[in-house]
Amino acid sequence: MTNFDLLKLLMDKKVADSFQFFTSCQYKLDMAELSYNALKNLIKKYQEEETEVINKVFEDAKRTGKGTYKLHKNVVDFFGIEIDTTVAIEKVFMEIMGLLHNFFDTFAQWINSSLFGEQALPIKRASLVNVINKMSAFPEYTDQFITDFTNITANQNYSYVADFNNTQKHRYQLYVQNKFDLFSVQGEVSIQEFEKDGRVHIKEDVLDVVSTILDYCKKLLNDSQTYVENYYKNNNCNYVEHRIYNPQTYMFFENEEDYKQLKNAKNHYHFIEVDANNIFPQYQIMLVCDGSEADNDEDKRIEMFNSVYPIIMLKDCNNEIVGILKPEDNETYKLRDEHNLIYRKYRSITSDYRQDMFNAICSGEFHYYPYLSNATFCYDKSNSTTQE
Repeated sequence: MTNFDLLKLLMDKKVADSFQFFTSCQYKLDMAELSYNALKNLIKKYQEEETEVINKVFEDAKRTGKGTYKLHKNVVDFFGIEIDTTVAIEKVFMEIMGLLHNFFDTFAQWINSSLFGEQALPIKRASLVNVINKMSAFPEYTDQFITDFTNITANQNYSYVADFNNTQKHRYQLYVQNKFDLFSVQGEVSIQEFEKDGRVHIKEDVLDVVSTILDYCKKLLNDSQTYVENYYKNNNCNYVEHRIYNPQTYMFFENEEDYKQLKNAKNHYHFIEVDANNIFPQYQIMLVCDGSEADNDEDKRIEMFNSVYPIIMLKDCNNEIVGILKPEDNETYKLRDEHNLIYRKYRSITSDYRQDMFNAICSGEFHYYPYLSNATFCYDKSNSTTQE
């Protein structure tokens, strides 16, 4: 399943906010792999140059009876800055370990939002440990992947990444050791042994460490995608009852001319349809432009936006306004801004709402978003200049 297909599935199951975390996980692993390939090249360059120097010593000794090894610089160009190759190796390795550590944090957000829906932990509390602990509250999620997920913190790959970054951040520097044996003409680039809370991580080859952990993270993400896809092919999320896409728009114009130009609306509002006897205390709303059914592949796209509406009407089956929705937050959203994508929470107000309702209908700034809202437009035919 492609990313587009996954996004469509997540949107249909009303957990579309999770897609941003999935792609963020992919991006971090892509960047880590890019750095891993650079690290391989740095180590290869370092060892090839050292081999050349040592071979020259042996050749001189064979030819003249004397070979001298002299200390020398081994440098690379880092965007116009000359740095020692061993420093470059250490820098890239540290950056990879940071990316992999960030991956696990973002992976927790992906699982949290894709499976828990409205019961997802707030983003600031959705650590890997907290999400793992919360999984037991959802018995419908069972599979080898769920077992593997709940046991991540006991996995050696995770422990290495977490302990390495924690030691670097809070304790002391862990150095990459570059050694080259003059007699065997063999190089070694390893990370020193270290210990964290009784967990001993032995000295290991740097490339082996990165390759093993990177493969583990890739498999973890792939397995999670497979699990989510397979689950939602056969089930809905049980925790999205209050989520709605794209409130509708109503606009009334005084005359046909204004109606044709969609300007100077006398009355205007956005609304959702509800059962007057079963109004939820809260609704969660997102705006979606769904072009997944377009005939032209170039037009097949899905775009999602945070709800920008400061007030939304509640209309019953008789087309009567029976309440309003107002955001629970104090944020001001625009269609494209720096906010994380969310199902924005609105509280229902079913008493003492008429002043707010009339203000919204008759005055104030109003926007209609054609691809994000179905609309009903009306005008007063008595003011029409068209003869019927």
